[in-house]
This record gives sequence, structure tokens and C-alpha cells, in this order.
Amino acid sequence: MAILISADDIKKKLPDYSPEKAEQYHRESARLADREFENKLKVAGFREVILMSGGAASGKTEFLATHLVNRKNCLILDATLSTEEGAGIKLKKIIKAKKDPIIYAVIPDGLKRAFVAFLHRDRKFSDAHFYKTHSGSRRTLLWIAKNYPDVEMNIVESSYIKGRRLQFSGLKFDSRRLLVSYLSGLQVTEAGIIEQLI
Repeated sequence: MAILISADDIKKKLPDYSPEKAEQYHRESARLADREFENKLKVAGFREVILMSGGAASGKTEFLATHLVNRKNCLILDATLSTEEGAGIKLKKIIKAKKDPIIYAVIPDGLKRAFVAFLHRDRKFSDAHFYKTHSGSRRTLLWIAKNYPDVEMNIVESSYIKGRRLQFSGLKFDSRRLLVSYLSGLQVTEAGIIEQLI
């Protein structure tokens, strides 16, 4: 079974945490998740290291639970990858540990739909967190695609079907050039997200 590291799970173990105050605990839980990630990288016995990517309420946790958690012999970091700097540090550490980095990015079929889900979650964050993670994760994905051509990148679109059940569709690209072109078309600023939601 996979070794899963999630800042959201770590939050729940912090003193006085409650879902309504999730944003106040985000920095500390992310720091602890990064530390645990570094420690687990030193463990032998697994070759693959999966980095999740995607904005808040994109469906990453659901995708993990239904598609990745039973994967054997791998380490999974459930994160947004919303900064190039943070992603670069993680990729360098994975490569230095002689493990294979794999990206799984979950992209919602519509930002409005994802924003509605974000507003109805138990874990409460400011709207700015939504804008920042969606804009940043898309920018970081494009940066990885251009600067780490050997890193496997899997793009998954999340959408709802009848009965309000989330479904996932893997997108296939015949070349890195087509992947870069697709990711280029996804780019949006935080201000651009706000405009889409109005």
C-alpha cells in the first residue's frame, strides 16, 4: 500500500484544530508535511514518488482515495504544488534520493463548479486561497513540463455526473509539446479567476 502524506491529515492532529480555523493551521501543517516527506524519502523499498497537484477543491483527495491509495510501493504527497520554488525543491530531493518523480494533476472541468465545492467544504479558507492555489498550480505544472522533460506528468480532469458523484478522466498527450500547449492554454491569473467567478 502507498505511503500517504497529507497536510490536511496532519492539521487534524494539531492542538486546538477545528475545520473552521483550517487556514490558521495551514502553514504549520504544510511545514510538518514537508519534513515528513523528506524523512520518508530516505526509506528504501519504494521507487515511485507521486506529487499531487491542483487547486483547492479540485478533487485531489477524492482521486487519491479512488485511484492511487492502493498503489503499491510508492510515496504520495498530497499537495497543491502552487509554487515553482516548492515544486523544484521537492523534485530535486526526489531525484537526489534516486527515486522516480511522478506528477498527478487534477484539473476541475470548471472553476465555478470547483469554487462552489470550495465554499461548501468543512475546512474553511479565505477565497484568496482558492485563487492562489488554482493559478499557482497551473503555472507550476507548465514550469515542470518545460524544465523537467523526463518527469512523468498525468493530467486528470474532474467533473460531476448525475447524482453529484465526482468522476475523473485522464487526458492523453502524444508528445511533450502537446502537453505544454495544453498547459499553456490553462494559465490564468488570480485576477482572471475572480473575473470568471463573477
